[in-house]
Amino acid sequence: SLQDPNFSEVAETVRATLTGDSSTASRNLFGSLLSLHNRPFLAELWPDVQQVPMDMADASGPDRLSSAQCARRLDIFLDKVSLDASTPTRHLLDPNFSGVFDKQQRELREALLLFEAELASRPDARAAAGFEAVSALLRGLGLP
Repeated sequence: SLQDPNFSEVAETVRATLTGDSSTASRNLFGSLLSLHNRPFLAELWPDVQQVPMDMADASGPDRLSSAQCARRLDIFLDKVSLDASTPTRHLLDPNFSGVFDKQQRELREALLLFEAELASRPDARAAAGFEAVSALLRGLGLP
């Protein structure tokens, strides 16, 4: 909760750590706030925290979603974030991770890169109907 004094203390510590000086922290965003409803006043209270409301409608407007509807959207959003963050293979073809692979992962990575290079040299294979699915799979494994 933004009203919790412990939250404020932790937020101030994070600001100071990221910026080196808590008095200059408001120049840059340092976090995100997932909220059920759009609360523009929070931008004034927390200018360095990006608000991500589940309901963009004006609080007093007729299009405002109920808290239950917003909570459901938040659940779905967090499920998607968890799914994306927990993919255990997204690093395989990412060159930023090449130094941390064990022998088996290096072998798999090398085989996949050879496969990708072979595909790149075959225009007819790239024109095939299933190529987009294969390309998406390789990107999902971290290929830039």
